[in-house]
Amino acid sequence: MIRRRAPFEPNRRGTGIAVHLGDDERHLLRRLLGEVRQLLTTTSPDDPKMNRLFPPAYGDDSEANAEYSRLMRDELVTSRVQTISDVDEFLADSARTTVTADELERFTMALNSVRLVLGTLLDIDDDDDLEPPVPDDPLAAESALYHFLSWILDSAVDALSPDR
Repeated sequence: MIRRRAPFEPNRRGTGIAVHLGDDERHLLRRLLGEVRQLLTTTSPDDPKMNRLFPPAYGDDSEANAEYSRLMRDELVTSRVQTISDVDEFLADSARTTVTADELERFTMALNSVRLVLGTLLDIDDDDDLEPPVPDDPLAAESALYHFLSWILDSAVDALSPDR
């Protein structure tokens, strides 16, 4: 299937942001968000997959980071899980073709959580100039998924941009 429209674009009537996600795309995004929700609620804070979701607040100061984590971790997890639940609700309604800017901002936060976990698994750092996936790479499917999620996220950010 060839996509002719961006996943998100400002509604021509100025009444929100149009959502152009098919049922398969919505299902995939909901599944991925569910996996991140499960990671958030069942994974140890020390699990390397969680490093980018909860970066150290105080650089190399392990004592200050431990105290920050002790005080804030539950609140941060609760916030991320609630955001995922909100996004899952609008993705579940395939008849829903517009969202508010606030809903799309929450979508970008939730989708970015998926990308952060996937980027950790792929060992992508901020300095990487991402190349398209190589077919014989054992992580080609994960890399393609990362690119797909990046494209959707880029579309959401563009739709939210006042300079558009």
